[in-house]
Amino acid sequence: MGGNSVSDTAVLEADGLCLKFGAVQALKSVSLTVEDNHIHAIIGPNGAGKSSLLNCLSGFYRAQSGSVRFRSEDISALPPRKRAAMGISRTFQGIQTYPHLTARENIMTGYHGQMKSGIFRNLIYWGATRREEEEYTRKAEEIIDFLELEEARNMLVGDMPYGLRKRVDLGRALALDPKLLIMDEPMAGMGPEEKGDLARFILDIRTALTIPIILVEHDMEVVMDISDRITVVDFGEVIASGTPDEIGKNERVISAYLGGTD
Repeated sequence: MGGNSVSDTAVLEADGLCLKFGAVQALKSVSLTVEDNHIHAIIGPNGAGKSSLLNCLSGFYRAQSGSVRFRSEDISALPPRKRAAMGISRTFQGIQTYPHLTARENIMTGYHGQMKSGIFRNLIYWGATRREEEEYTRKAEEIIDFLELEEARNMLVGDMPYGLRKRVDLGRALALDPKLLIMDEPMAGMGPEEKGDLARFILDIRTALTIPIILVEHDMEVVMDISDRITVVDFGEVIASGTPDEIGKNERVISAYLGGTD
């Protein structure tokens, strides 16, 4: 169930994560293993510790004990920017876009950390800089096509409906060329049709782009439909881990969480 097991296909392993804020124990020896090419959902009631766990995995929090390994390398002490450089990309509950930029411009901002050109380089190596910008523009257009944003590429994000803005936000995360994508409640505030569209794109990211995904989501119908594996957290502890079918039949999970969703 946890990061103690060694797997040749493990992308990320958390082992015995403990996190305290004063007297509050947010995580109590939490372990999980995310396999390559999997959508791994983390579910639980409000206040269960899901966001704290994501923050430990992405580097915004550092657990007092336990470890996080990414492709067998210990990253427990690395800050978020270094984890991002290794290929761990994250979307947040709120939309992290620039409302006064277009969809394509927002996606292009995801490449800025990868670009080698600066002001001095622009003056000396104008041709190389232009080629680099053309290459990243081409990559941004590939993301636009992938997320079906063609008609919105030149629209200001602030003028878009909520579902499209969330899609642009996802495009920025994909621009980081992730080896692992962490998504924190991506469907919050969406209607049924928007949720269906985003669920399809999440499946395509896993299948077509072969990017494994860690997903925190409250819509249990979506979680059961698209996840390969589910970890259930309650009061900062892992109470179950398994396939959607196994989780759906787990009496402890039903009592702690699923039973309250009717």
